[in-house]
Amino acid sequence: MDIRKDLIKNPWDFINELASDESKENFELDEILVNISLKLINYRINKNITQKELSRRLAVSQAMVSKLESGEYNPSIEQLWKISRKLEWRFDVVFEEPTIETNIWDTDYIEYENNSIDEWDELNTIDNPLC
Repeated sequence: MDIRKDLIKNPWDFINELASDESKENFELDEILVNISLKLINYRINKNITQKELSRRLAVSQAMVSKLESGEYNPSIEQLWKISRKLEWRFDVVFEEPTIETNIWDTDYIEYENNSIDEWDELNTIDNPLC
């Protein structure tokens, strides 16, 4: 199978070229909500507990835990702080100016132009120290 590398470089380039500023902002917010979701889901998995049990620990409804885990709900800073306290997590909100000029859509990715598909798969294995 031959991959047309001239067509597919970095998928974020496509978004950067075609998405409106509003869409890009939505992507940024969605990424934050996904990170919150994953943190809660991984906590439940690591503790081997259900949404119901997590809802008891957080003193919220199971429906709220479901909304938080699905990214459907955008919690306030106060709500996130309360969650972090109940789960004994450190909670920080950081506002920083970038130290170098960056484009949010530029991602760090391994150039794979000179790699075959098999080599690319090897680069992405769990055993690879670069992953």
